[in-house]
Amino acid sequence: IPTTFGTGAEMTTYAVVSFDHKKKLLQDEAFLADAAIVDPYFLPGTPFNIMRNSACDALAQASEGYDSKLGNPFTKLFCKEAFEILEDAIMNDKQDLLPYGAMLSGIGFGNSSTTLGHALSYVFSNEGIPHGYSLSSCTTVAHKFNKSIYYERFKKVCQKLKFEQLTLKQSLDEAADVIMPDRGHLDNNPIEVTKQDIVHCLDEIVNKNPLQ
Repeated sequence: IPTTFGTGAEMTTYAVVSFDHKKKLLQDEAFLADAAIVDPYFLPGTPFNIMRNSACDALAQASEGYDSKLGNPFTKLFCKEAFEILEDAIMNDKQDLLPYGAMLSGIGFGNSSTTLGHALSYVFSNEGIPHGYSLSSCTTVAHKFNKSIYYERFKKVCQKLKFEQLTLKQSLDEAADVIMPDRGHLDNNPIEVTKQDIVHCLDEIVNKNPLQ
């Protein structure tokens, strides 16, 4: 019974945990719930920052999942529907739709995985920036790099949610070295990604404010 929303974890085989201040992705069929109760009843009283970050996470998962090389017509169907529901919920203040959109996103990306945006985001999360917040800029830049059909729409939603520019304590080169081994996300990306591409994306994120 999810009391917040965003990860779609009730529909996936994934879990993310922190080891030594670094996020690690775990996957096992045992993580998949036998049943899930998804109800907007739990949303009232949720702090704005949690609501905003969760919405961005779900939206990033849906759009990256749609673009993933592991996707197929079935996963794209769920990712597309999830994105449209979440976009409508955010742009038109229909908060009751958010858990449903996040659940559909979980079905979609849970069977296709996410891509470059998530790979970029973890170096920011490792420095204490909430995951959903980091995705606002990271997935925007990734969608631009991938020429995704969701680039402009995702960016517009993030602007509506008033995310600000990200900062990074480590150098871009050091961060790229951390990101490059994340083959689980990078190999799913629709376009091959080099270290130079990652440095360029990070530069866009921290020095050029991609949400403006």
